Order: sequence, then C-alpha cells, then structure tokens
Amino acid sequence: MKTTELQASHNQELKRLFLKVFSSDPWFDKWEDTQLDLYLHDLTGNSNSLSFVLRNDQNDIIGGALGYVFNWWEGQEFYIKEFFISNDLQSKGIGSLFLDQIDALLKPQAIRHITLNTERTFPAYHFYKKNGFTELSDSVFMAKKVDE
Repeated sequence: MKTTELQASHNQELKRLFLKVFSSDPWFDKWEDTQLDLYLHDLTGNSNSLSFVLRNDQNDIIGGALGYVFNWWEGQEFYIKEFFISNDLQSKGIGSLFLDQIDALLKPQAIRHITLNTERTFPAYHFYKKNGFTELSDSVFMAKKVDE
C-alpha cells in the first residue's frame, strides 16, 4: 500500500469512496451530489489544501485524508478535516499504516503537528488515541446553529 498526495485525477474515485464510507454506520450522512462536490472542492481546492490518498496493490484508492496546512507559532500544522478508510478494510491496521505514511511524508515538509476534531462517542476517537493523538484538555470545539 502506498500513500501519495491527492491529484485532480483522483477526484471521482475519491468521491465514490467518501460517499460509501460516510453514508454507512456510524455516520449515515445523506450527501446530495452537488453539495458533496462543493464540500470536496472546499477541502481540496485551496492554496493551503493538502490531501492524501492511500492506494492498494491494485492501485485502487482505499483511503483518504483531506485537510489543510496552517502556519502556527511553532511552525506549520496539518489539520485533517476528513480521514477515512474503505468500510471493508477498517479495523485491520490499514488506517494506522496510512497515518504512519502521512507522517513520513509530512516530516520533510517541516510540518510540526497533525491536528483534527472527532467525537468521543465514535470509534474514530479510540483509533486516534491509539495512534498517538492526545486530547487537549484546555481546547474546546464549539458550534452555533444559525437561526432559520
């Protein structure tokens, strides 16, 4: 398996995998095609976007890590907005391998941190903790719904 940076030629295959993963348990997202295109473009079409794909030995995309690079006082950080592995390959160590390969690709770019948000009640929380992510006790993720 090999991790590479996302290329425009990967977009449709990545979109199919994203939709398959996030339409399933535990997320059950209900993406409309146009809205998903806009969302993926928001993640991958900016000057600070940085995204990776994981390919199997048959060259199929089996994972994605979509995010951004930000400058911070300690240097640059990679913020992962979406991280996913094909449903049938989850819980087999492939996500951990993918993170290790991403880490190796970030190191020569002088990116000092990987950051992300997740929910404590989803399996991803335990996956990230197992892979060396720590919960920041003095940070809080907040949201406010815009009145309709």
